Amino acid sequence: MPLLLAVGELCTHCVWPVPGGHPLVAFAEAVSSLTPLRAWAEFQAGLVTEGSGRADSRAACEGQRRRWRRLQAQLLESHTVAAAYPWLASWVEPMQAPLAEAADHARRNMASLLNEAVLLDAACAAALPAPALGEGGSALVGPGPSGSWLVQEAWACWQQECATGWDGLEAGRSAAMAVVYEAFGSRRRGRAEALDALDRLVDDWDARARALAGQHAVAPRRPLTVEFPSLVRTHGQEGEDRLTRWEAGVLAVYQVAVHWSAGSIDLLVPGPVADQLLRSSSLAAVAEGRDHPGS
Repeated sequence: MPLLLAVGELCTHCVWPVPGGHPLVAFAEAVSSLTPLRAWAEFQAGLVTEGSGRADSRAACEGQRRRWRRLQAQLLESHTVAAAYPWLASWVEPMQAPLAEAADHARRNMASLLNEAVLLDAACAAALPAPALGEGGSALVGPGPSGSWLVQEAWACWQQECATGWDGLEAGRSAAMAVVYEAFGSRRRGRAEALDALDRLVDDWDARARALAGQHAVAPRRPLTVEFPSLVRTHGQEGEDRLTRWEAGVLAVYQVAVHWSAGSIDLLVPGPVADQLLRSSSLAAVAEGRDHPGS
């Protein structure tokens, strides 16, 4: 932009260079950070289309997530600039409406590709207590501490995979089975029996998670207010999203209102989903919100 170029010329060629912390430099950087036309072009070029298979829908969902989060960051930055330099408001505000429309379009596209019941199952899996030490160990690989260790490790992987992805209990089962394959390595003796035993254990874990989800699917939902999670920038590169897929999916699916100037999202979520969000280390702040429409 001309202003940024002028500052650059002044800093590099003038006899009286502008210090790095000078307010003029900060102002020029703030103005140059607003590139809504690029974001809008990305949105127009990337409208999601229905895929014919699971891989297609997951790739489309990931694409919409990245687009939605970039547009969020763009909008939040525009509000930050307008708040810091109020005289720019009349220039910034006309850009914000199309950006907000694009962001919500990407969010709705993403939400349409996700299964709300799977997200609830995942939260309920995360809420379950771990098996007691020794539970299922003898059925898995015979008596002794090795069986108990495998059960505990399989449980941890099952729960972690359920709680962080978009595929819920299905992905958790695959993660649990991988523990047995890794433990046995090339040894085949007893592996099939261990896999069968673990499969039965995972059936029980899945049933417990689904039973809890069934209770909360019909219970009143809880209002939460979440601060927009920022994208982590490194060395001037595009920000990295610290949200897990499950967290991003929940924000997309359960959003009921967005407050761009305040940098917050209102959600209406089942109890286990609320509890999981409140435990999150990826979100800057999550708080019980006031009642939203439909609560």
